[in-house]
Amino acid sequence: MSLLPFIATFFDFAALVLQVFTIIGNTYNRPFLRDLYFARLNVGNTFYDFGLWNYCSGQGNTVNQCTRPDPPFDWSTVSDVDIGLGNYSRVFLAVFILYFIGLGLTFFAMLITFMTGFRRGSDVLASIVTFIAAILMVVVWIILMVVSLRGLNNARNSGIDADGHLGPSMWMTLGAMVALLLSSFWYCITCFFPGRRVWNAKAEA
Repeated sequence: MSLLPFIATFFDFAALVLQVFTIIGNTYNRPFLRDLYFARLNVGNTFYDFGLWNYCSGQGNTVNQCTRPDPPFDWSTVSDVDIGLGNYSRVFLAVFILYFIGLGLTFFAMLITFMTGFRRGSDVLASIVTFIAAILMVVVWIILMVVSLRGLNNARNSGIDADGHLGPSMWMTLGAMVALLLSSFWYCITCFFPGRRVWNAKAEA
């Protein structure tokens, strides 16, 4: 039995884990979850962490509160600070939808390969599905990167004492994208590896 399909599935699973934690990140003021955000804006001694569902705020290095999850979360609705993203509600909706579609495709690719025993047909389909999921993650990452940098720059140029940086969820999304591309590549390579198909034929016999 070739190791190639397992390598492909490993990258698919890694992407799935990164996607899941990114989606649930920043939703509640709990250890680990509160550290997963897309962008942090520092205004004086107060910071604001922005996620897919809500935002959290705090002082120093301590998160004091997280708002109730209300997807898709429009970052411009944070009343305490103006980041100049008032016309981006549809953008946040698109990001939210695309992220869940990407998650669903990632899970589907892994599911069909396990259920069919790494057959050639399922590997071809998994390669296509993971590639589509990777493209979606590319789109999501670019949109969030542009929105985050624009919001942070708007806050800096608004005349207040503000700065900020990109958060872990941004890089986790990038990691999921890379993992999906690698998964798609290895699924594709697996399709042309004869040893796996021989193994399947023997298993069926």
